[in-house]
Amino acid sequence: MPWRRFRKKVERPIDVSKSIEESLEDAADGESEEDAIELAELDDATIAEAATGVPDEDRAPTELGDKLRGVLDEAAQRGGLPHSAPRGIAVDRRPGAARSEDPHAARYPESDVDLAVEAARGLRLKNPVMTASGTFGQGVEYAELIDVSRLGAIVNKGTTPAARPGNPQYRIAETPSGILNSIGLENPGAAEVARKYGKAWAELGVAVIVNVAGYSVEDYVYVVHEMTGTPGVVAYEINVSCPNVKGGMLFGCDPDLAAEVTRAVKAETDLPVIVKLTPNAPDVVAVARACEEAGADALTAINTVLGMRIDTRRRRPILGTGSGGLSGPAIRPIAVHITYQVAQAVAIPIIGAGGVTNAQDALEFLMAGASSVQVGTATFADPLAPLKVIEGLAAYVKEQGLTSIRDVIGAALPVRED
Repeated sequence: MPWRRFRKKVERPIDVSKSIEESLEDAADGESEEDAIELAELDDATIAEAATGVPDEDRAPTELGDKLRGVLDEAAQRGGLPHSAPRGIAVDRRPGAARSEDPHAARYPESDVDLAVEAARGLRLKNPVMTASGTFGQGVEYAELIDVSRLGAIVNKGTTPAARPGNPQYRIAETPSGILNSIGLENPGAAEVARKYGKAWAELGVAVIVNVAGYSVEDYVYVVHEMTGTPGVVAYEINVSCPNVKGGMLFGCDPDLAAEVTRAVKAETDLPVIVKLTPNAPDVVAVARACEEAGADALTAINTVLGMRIDTRRRRPILGTGSGGLSGPAIRPIAVHITYQVAQAVAIPIIGAGGVTNAQDALEFLMAGASSVQVGTATFADPLAPLKVIEGLAAYVKEQGLTSIRDVIGAALPVRED
């Protein structure tokens, strides 16, 4: 489940003397203050401790703080913590407080296993596990909890040409075995993302794939242009689940539109271009083929599935925008099926995405034809989920006596008759 607890919707007054943009900024400022309080509480800290990084020695430990320290100790034992102590956690320095041993003193379970894969043409990763866009922030947030350098790659939050405030609340609703989200591509804009996170990405020691979103072909090209030369960036993932402003249709629902975006982005960069397919297209395989012909170096299968929940008391949709994207284990069978279909239609690598929570889930995608996988919604409930998938895949390779994880890629596909 997502980390954010239920919050009563606050109706913020609109000052008619201000522009819509200014009013949105004022509303965002109010929510930012509430977010700061929530985040401090989740870090077992007061606002002052969170701001200064100096713990209050006289403050009694809280139940939540004890649970957080337990999670961190577990991560340390598994080798999941980064080299430096988490900056956002109020460390208990009282006498007798538990301290974790250096997690890097022990070898990682995957250290002596060949998990390397080709995630896209020209992009070889040390293992097939990456994070999914929109579920891992910009990567630096989770770097305070886990050693992100163990991941094959991270995919950043959807990036647009200009800053976007995102959709109205509520933006997330839980469903059986998944969540619905309608975040609305909230981000500071391409130039600011490059400026603010480029140096941090370079220091993370992990490949970064930038997720690109837009409402016109020019939007996609602009984002890639602004991100060119940003440290740590190794590829671009094109989110074609955005509506075309001219016709209203999702780019990813029309093979010609998807191909047009792919060609334009390929002409702007020498880095690998990955197209993230939408399951809401009438013919996903046709879109996949069109993207491959347009020069795509890989495909991600799949983005979220459209869905809705109704508040039966209010008799209205729960999400502020009505419908949203369904993710989590609920969509895994759909994602595996589409991966299986697309793998038989294209020759470029496929990244499987949709409901991966453990190594067995990842193996389903790999055997269906994917060469790598993305872990998304699972990280909300367990930040260690991606690392557990890596460890599980390494254990599988050892148990099965395989040469490498590549031996299982496409194992479930029909045997081709030459």
